[in-house]
Amino acid sequence: MTQDRLHPLTVPSRDPTRDDADVLILAAPRDAELTVRALASAGYRCRACASEDALLEALSPVSGSLLIAEERLTRGLLGRLAARIHEQPAWSDLPVLIVANHGTDRLPLKAVAALGNVSMIQRPMTRDALLSTVASALRARHRQLEVRDLLEQQREQSERKDQFLAMLAHELRNPLTPIRYAAHLLQRPGLPSDRQSHLAELVDRQVGHMGRIIDQLLDVSRLTRGLIHLEKTRVDLCALTQDTLAAHAISAQAKEILISCDCTCSVWVEGDETRLRQVLDNLIDNAIKFSPPGQGIQVRIDANAGRVLWQVQDHGDGIEPKLLPQLFDAFVQADRSLERSRGGLGLGLALVKGLVTMHGGRVWVHSDGPGRGSEFTVELPAEHALDGPRDLSAGGEADAVNGEILIAEDNVDAAEALRMILEGHGYRVTVVHSGPDAIQALRESRPQVLICDIGLPGISGYDVARAASSVHRPEVMIAVTGYGSAEDRANALAAGFDAHLAKPVAVPQLLKEVAGALSAGDNPSGADSDGHS
Repeated sequence: MTQDRLHPLTVPSRDPTRDDADVLILAAPRDAELTVRALASAGYRCRACASEDALLEALSPVSGSLLIAEERLTRGLLGRLAARIHEQPAWSDLPVLIVANHGTDRLPLKAVAALGNVSMIQRPMTRDALLSTVASALRARHRQLEVRDLLEQQREQSERKDQFLAMLAHELRNPLTPIRYAAHLLQRPGLPSDRQSHLAELVDRQVGHMGRIIDQLLDVSRLTRGLIHLEKTRVDLCALTQDTLAAHAISAQAKEILISCDCTCSVWVEGDETRLRQVLDNLIDNAIKFSPPGQGIQVRIDANAGRVLWQVQDHGDGIEPKLLPQLFDAFVQADRSLERSRGGLGLGLALVKGLVTMHGGRVWVHSDGPGRGSEFTVELPAEHALDGPRDLSAGGEADAVNGEILIAEDNVDAAEALRMILEGHGYRVTVVHSGPDAIQALRESRPQVLICDIGLPGISGYDVARAASSVHRPEVMIAVTGYGSAEDRANALAAGFDAHLAKPVAVPQLLKEVAGALSAGDNPSGADSDGHS
């Protein structure tokens, strides 16, 4: 009888470090040899096991199926195998194929039923019966592994969304903090007009920041649902680039970062000018965030063969190779450490990819790894090119003041507003914006109170609190942070903080903590020479 060749199903998502078989076989040596030969001829990967122990040792979470001869299925093996199968994850239902003698009543049916997904093949067994039964078992196993992969994807997506929601809360609390400080100051009678103007500008800046966060959320949502419509015109990409870089000059100057623009041609593209500006905004904002002070950012535009390359290169943190394939997915961030001070929701690059794709282009990233910088490249259809290069540069420094209360806060507006509040109550204040600067200020100014953010550049606020014991331990160390869960509070106290306040902090509560610290400091009977109570 002619027998059709049955094509095996490849079991997905195998661990490349293992040599998992489609079928594990436990039978008499001659029967095992013939079975392996028959299955291998159809393309299945098989392993003949010499003993019960060998079978159980070869069994893995992604094994395809078991094929066991009736005479090798002892009660001992049934019990051990049932225990292993009982340990399977919820998605798994391992197929067990038993080759039984026709008309046999030797099998302990209750024990066999404990194996779960059991199929019987009666002797004498034809090759067609063997192949069709194995194919059916592996098809079912294939579906189980697909369910496993789907569950794993859903779990990862759920974790990513949970991380995103936590980060969204953190990002929204940051601008709310200086707004709340400003509201407190504006309620004070006799506030000079120059301070009122300064606080109004502060509130306007922070509300604008919150507005950009919300706009980004809405844009990604619209992209996902296909609701963004481009209003295309002829756009001079070089002019757009130089205008956009000029808008980033202040933030670059604050970090002493030099931005250079190399445009060897005046490139025209057909696109939505607002959306293209949004693409470059996100790329430049990322480059500034992840570049250390004093480094440079290079922007290049080049047209060739009807295409334009728009490149942004930095010499900053770089990207881990494992993150590169998913960097343009929503909710993905390269910086996930506690001291992530750059902010952001992991949506900017997803927005970049969506907008570039809508313009008929593509975007990719290259990085040699952590600490070795990144280069983002956008490719768009070009319309026309003529000569006309220009350069932009920026640089600058920031100042600080001295006092007995040390504020370590990387949000400049929040730090400034809090400094004004504390100075208005007669305190002397030092402000720093990074973890290493906080430790240096502890050593030099020896403050009585430390008010410290957790997400600081350089090292986290936790590490600042831990280091204080060997540098100078203030009477009270207060963690003021956007991370506000019970676990975050426990972590702050474990690191050495005396109090944990979640942003936006109520000013009276903060003043009460500070006043309590200083009044305790005026009564040294309860403290040692280093300020420990």
